[in-house]
Amino acid sequence: MGYRHKAKRINVRFEEPHDYAGFEAVLRGKSLAGFLDLQGIGEVDKSSLGEQLREMSHNLISWNLEDEITGEPVPVTPEAVMGQDQDLMIALAAAWMDGLLGAIKGPLETTSTDGQPSPEASIPMEPLSESLAS
Repeated sequence: MGYRHKAKRINVRFEEPHDYAGFEAVLRGKSLAGFLDLQGIGEVDKSSLGEQLREMSHNLISWNLEDEITGEPVPVTPEAVMGQDQDLMIALAAAWMDGLLGAIKGPLETTSTDGQPSPEASIPMEPLSESLAS
């Protein structure tokens, strides 16, 4: 019996105190080739912000975005993405890219159980005496 890999889904949720707190979206992950191309590492250089935004718009599955005037849900289409506020869409694209990279969310633990104290902590930092400085 083999392993069946489930396609990656990236859930984006902006929380307080973020400017877009309450905004949520679900996006598809990318294949390795698609990810490398998006990073400008693959066969085609697609590392520009514009290309990342276009790719994000094609990988959007759902969001809770509503029209500012009518309150109607905004469709999940590349055209609708391109019609939204640039700062909101750039923030969404950045969060999607973090998700693709597997970025760590939240602070790291402050303690470590491995390794020795840094040698810099034990190096004296007093100025040299005049007789040693020359």
